[in-house]
Amino acid sequence: MLTLVPLLLTLAQIEYPAPKDLPPANGYSHIVTAKPDKLVFIAGQVSMDKQGKIVGPGDLRAQTEQALSNLKTALAAAGANFTHVVKINWYIKNFNSSQLPTIREVRAKFLPATNPPASTLVGVAELFNPEALIEIEAIAVLPGKP
Repeated sequence: MLTLVPLLLTLAQIEYPAPKDLPPANGYSHIVTAKPDKLVFIAGQVSMDKQGKIVGPGDLRAQTEQALSNLKTALAAAGANFTHVVKINWYIKNFNSSQLPTIREVRAKFLPATNPPASTLVGVAELFNPEALIEIEAIAVLPGKP
């Protein structure tokens, strides 16, 4: 029962309104509201390893997995995990809709299926590193202490 306490505290401060006038959200939430004690802003994460080298050049799947792994590491450093993420932004180099199934498949390995974060995906002409295909940034909310 002790492992449920952090989850219950998180759910008490984060809500997921579902307006009937918006289309169904597929793997994301349109809206997430929070009454935070601690907001965590994670800068855009790309598919770089610890040495700063791009993992999976030319491979969107590999780069998405590495970028999400880096995001997981950054969240953990702030005392958070993916259940605390309330907003996530995806920047995809030269995006086209045929890439969406790959991104969704990898995303499902990391993000919660229940109450996923609000999400925005933007196609961009280029990222800071010519080999980078994806950059992911997030905002997380850590619950206050009772």
